[in-house]
Amino acid sequence: MKSKLICFLTFFSIIIFSNFRIKDKIGNCFISFTTPTNLTAISPDRLPETSEKIRKIKVDTGFVEITRIDGYRVLYNNSQNIPFVNLKIELSEHKSSILDKERIIENLKYINSHSKGMETNDLIELEFNGFKILGFNRNTIENGSTLGTFVLFTDEDVVVYFYFNNMKPESRHFVNIEEYKKCRNQFLDEYTKHLSLCRNK
Repeated sequence: MKSKLICFLTFFSIIIFSNFRIKDKIGNCFISFTTPTNLTAISPDRLPETSEKIRKIKVDTGFVEITRIDGYRVLYNNSQNIPFVNLKIELSEHKSSILDKERIIENLKYINSHSKGMETNDLIELEFNGFKILGFNRNTIENGSTLGTFVLFTDEDVVVYFYFNNMKPESRHFVNIEEYKKCRNQFLDEYTKHLSLCRNK
């Protein structure tokens, strides 16, 4: 009887631990989007296991820490083989995820308010396929290496960063800020649609 109880408790512990590990990771849905219009997805790069689990970001009061216990990067190149989207996916530690979110938003506001040639004074809020996305954008394609930075927060403690790169005129697949925004919105729409469909399977 005692041995049966021990076996049951061991089995139960394995189930609990397995469920915890499944939740405590970045799901494949976040890194498996491979069909953006006019862009080519490059194989995901995972953050090395030896990477620091905490990183610092700047806000108005100085530097603050956020957690990053796992992460990936996926590049999406245009027809000139130049990265247009630098997608970064990071996993916050569950107990720190709410504070991490607050600090990331503060960081976005700090960068936007301390940069020249930005589209708006406040953060831009976009919505695609039920997902809210926050960030900022430049008001021209003539300046800066990054035209837009946007962030999507999820219930799984996963934070998705979208960096929309600028490039030399001969390598661009857009000719002005309006065309860039169309390309940006198209990618955000397609990525979030993939994410929604993938998570609901």
